[in-house]
Amino acid sequence: MDRSIIEKKILDTFKTNPGRWYKHRAIMKAAGIKERDYRTLKILLLEMYRNGHIDQKGRNQYAYKPKQQQKTGILAVTSRGFGFVELKDGSEVFVRAQHMQHAFHKDLVRVQILNKQRGDKPEAQVIEVIQRHQTQFVGVYQQDRFGQWVIPEDKRIRVRFAVLEGEQNAARDGHMVTVELVQWDAGHPEPLVRIKDILGYPGDPGVDIALIVQQHDLPTTWTSKSLEQAESYSEESVQTEIENRTDLRELTCFTIDPETAQDFDDAISIEQTSKGWKLGVHIADVSHYVTPGSPIDRGARKRGSSVYLVGTAIHMLPEKLASDLCSLKPHIDRLSMTCMMEIGRDGQFGPSKIMNSVIHSNQRFSYEEVEEIIHGKAHTYSKQIQEMEKLRKVLFRDRKSRGSIDLDLPEPIVILDETGFPHDIKPSKRLTAHRLVEEFMLAANRVTAEYLDQKFIKAKLPGIFRIHETPSIDDVSKLQMILNRLNIPQKIKTPVKPMDYQVLVEAVRESPYRHFIEKVALRSMTKAKYSVENKGHFGLAFKSYTHFTSPIRRYPDLTVHRLLKQYVHNDNTNLPSQASLERLAEHCSQRERVAIEAERDHMKMKQLQYLSKRIGQEFEGVISGVLNFGFFVELAESFVDGLVHAGSLTDDYYEYEENNFSLTGRRTKKMYRLGDPVKVKVTSVSISEGLADFELITN
Repeated sequence: MDRSIIEKKILDTFKTNPGRWYKHRAIMKAAGIKERDYRTLKILLLEMYRNGHIDQKGRNQYAYKPKQQQKTGILAVTSRGFGFVELKDGSEVFVRAQHMQHAFHKDLVRVQILNKQRGDKPEAQVIEVIQRHQTQFVGVYQQDRFGQWVIPEDKRIRVRFAVLEGEQNAARDGHMVTVELVQWDAGHPEPLVRIKDILGYPGDPGVDIALIVQQHDLPTTWTSKSLEQAESYSEESVQTEIENRTDLRELTCFTIDPETAQDFDDAISIEQTSKGWKLGVHIADVSHYVTPGSPIDRGARKRGSSVYLVGTAIHMLPEKLASDLCSLKPHIDRLSMTCMMEIGRDGQFGPSKIMNSVIHSNQRFSYEEVEEIIHGKAHTYSKQIQEMEKLRKVLFRDRKSRGSIDLDLPEPIVILDETGFPHDIKPSKRLTAHRLVEEFMLAANRVTAEYLDQKFIKAKLPGIFRIHETPSIDDVSKLQMILNRLNIPQKIKTPVKPMDYQVLVEAVRESPYRHFIEKVALRSMTKAKYSVENKGHFGLAFKSYTHFTSPIRRYPDLTVHRLLKQYVHNDNTNLPSQASLERLAEHCSQRERVAIEAERDHMKMKQLQYLSKRIGQEFEGVISGVLNFGFFVELAESFVDGLVHAGSLTDDYYEYEENNFSLTGRRTKKMYRLGDPVKVKVTSVSISEGLADFELITN
């Protein structure tokens, strides 16, 4: 009998008797299937179970499973093997490692909801991979007498890859390789792959970047049409456009960037007025070159943002634009979008104007150079910079009075040698010059957001906003719990306001727990994202906020520029729909998360490389996390996290006290608490596993 007929007979029998459990022989008899088809029936029952059509009890009992228990969503796998599937309605279900079937992290899957709960989440099992998130992976090539294998670098993947015979592509034992998935189904316990590229041995220069690119599926190449489009623009194209713009070339303006910056996407200018100042923020006009639907636009939209890895960057735009025509180089005409703002001495904003402009930057400053001028060093543009510093203080004071949260978390700065290996890590310094530029960019983003908001209110014209919603009650409660256990007396009221966080940050400014508390406070807040709805920005205490100032490296800024260009010219034709902008906002938020994750992973890799050459050395740190098997310590200078295993604390038996975020000695009552300063020695480092082990020296 044909397989499809047998399957239909089985399913019809199950549907006729929902809830009844059948053994193999019982279903064969009830469905009228002959003995010669018994083996086919057993295979079909197993396939129907794996595909989610029927339930299985024990090894040989089956029953009908109604379809409404099946859902689809994106699988998120943890490093411990289990995962969660985010369903279309925003809810989540829990998936055990043994219920993953053949799914990988971020695959679109169909799951079967089980009659079980894991905490507050229903349990489910994957029954189908609808769409692979990625088909290329990175791992280490190994061979033995049983075959050729690739051990994936992504620790969320708990199986090894089997390399098809003849597809090893000259790989040698220990090589880091990129593989392409060929097949993984019920007939293959391991995914079948072919080796696509040989990256080199772990530790070779550039292998870590190639690894990050592959792990996060980062686009690094441009189509020939994109490159042709970039090459089609020249200095002549700037000159022919000048007559269509507001000419600001006589206005004194300059750029302020890191010493190592290769491109300059914003310039600033200032003029004194009878009431205060006229502040100009001039942003490279990327939208003039990157038109909607063009080859470069398609590539930029796919990327969503630039990705800044340690020592290199993967740009959102081709190099020709990013570092040349869209870079506001000194002493050369450049097209820009200008936000000109009237600001009073009390920090209140007056009339503002957004315009297509052409500027001629007078100077390229580094932050360090501007810092020296702020502190008194003479320069041709000392007067302008001193006025800028006066305005910065006014703007900051006004923003602070509204409750804006000013976190001052240092970041690790990795210094690489000529091979790309980190030989030093230092904490970043936030200069007054940094604050000056930040304040002016915040002002321009706020003013352009208010302009977009008014367009929507008055004429229902769409916009994209950068929103930061109010923290949830649960997250605020957890933050308060940590403060209470660290004996920090600050009380956060509900409903929570930005000012509550600002007061907390100010209260711990001189505390040894300062940076730790700032991190905990930051984690308690929601993640900022892009949206077509203006929901305000909690952290900045702004009613309206968007991203206008970096179209070279962020696609939402480019979109905002396009909208502003049309609105300032009262051109409402061919505007994107609200729905299409909503999809774009969601895509850009997702791409931003990918970029942040890639940057974080590469930074962690470099930090561990740095630490791998310092086995046995001692460092100061602070306890950043406590669990039942030990506590994590973040080193003070390099910000590297490592684990002190509870078993290495030999002076007592230490028990985990969840309520106090501590490990407490049963006999001595000695405590190791979240936020405590400690001294540790580095005992081992595993770069591939992303782990460092420490040993406690003193408390």
